[in-house]
Amino acid sequence: MRLLRRLVPLLACLMLAACAATLVTPSVQITAIPTINAPHRGPVLVQYCADDTGSYPRGDFQSANKLVATSLPAAVVANADGLTLYATLITSNTVDPSNTLAPFIIPVTSPYPALPTPLPTESQANPVSYSSTATAIANQQGGDIATYNTQMANVNGQLETTRAQVAKDAQRLISWNPSVDATATSVWGCLQLARERFAGHSGTKYLIIASDMQNNTNVDYTEDFESSQALKGVAVHVIYYVCQTAGTCESLAASWKNVFTASGASAVQFDDPAQSQAITNLFGGN
Repeated sequence: MRLLRRLVPLLACLMLAACAATLVTPSVQITAIPTINAPHRGPVLVQYCADDTGSYPRGDFQSANKLVATSLPAAVVANADGLTLYATLITSNTVDPSNTLAPFIIPVTSPYPALPTPLPTESQANPVSYSSTATAIANQQGGDIATYNTQMANVNGQLETTRAQVAKDAQRLISWNPSVDATATSVWGCLQLARERFAGHSGTKYLIIASDMQNNTNVDYTEDFESSQALKGVAVHVIYYVCQTAGTCESLAASWKNVFTASGASAVQFDDPAQSQAITNLFGGN
C-alpha cells in the first residue's frame, strides 16, 4: 500500500507532462510567403537607335520609342546586375554626341531570400523536457519565417520602387521629338557606336534599331567592321522595319542580316510595324 501511495503522484506527474507535450503549439502561427525562383541575371547593355531622317515615318519613330520605354520597367527583376541603355538618333551624323540621350539606368537588384529550412522535430522520449524544448523550437521556427517574410517584402518593395523610377525616367523616350534630319541616313553610325560601347562588356548585349535601314552615306563605314567581329555576341533586333515593296524589303533585310551575322551577332531579327506592335518586352526578364 505504501508503495502504491508513492507511485500515484509520480504517475500523475508523468501523465500531466505527457498531456502538456501533446498540446504544445507556437503562440502565433506564421505562414511563410510563397518563395519565388529568380535566376541571376548578369549585366545588360543596350544600344538603341531610332531613325530620325525624312525617309522614316514619324509615327513609327514614336511607336518604337514607346516600345523601348515600356520595355525598361519590364526589365526590372530580382537578382539582376542592372541594365544600361543608350538611345541614339540615326541622322546624317549619327555619332555626334548630341544625338544620344543621357543613359537610362536600371540599378542592381537583390535576390529573393531562401525559404527557411524546417527545424528537426524534438523526440518525445523524455516527456518531462519535451514541452519546453518543443516550444523553443516552434518559436525559433516562427521567428525564422517572420524574418523571411520581411525580407521577401523588402525585395518586392525595392522592385516596385525601382520600376516606378525607371518608368518615370523612360518618359524621356516617349516625349522625344527632335527635328527631322533630311540630309542623309547613317545606319553605320549606329553600328559604330554600338561597337564602341559594347567593347569590353562581358554581359548580355542588345542592338535595337528602329529604321527603314536605308543607309545612303558611308561617312561612318569602316572596312574592318565585319572582320573585327564588331558585334560578337550581340543580339540584333530591327523593330518597326518599314519599306514599300515586299521584294525590296526582303532583299535589304537579307543584306543587313549578312552584315550582322558576319560581324559576329548571336541573333538577328527583323520585325515590321505589325509584328512590332505585338512585342511587349524587348530585353527584360532573366
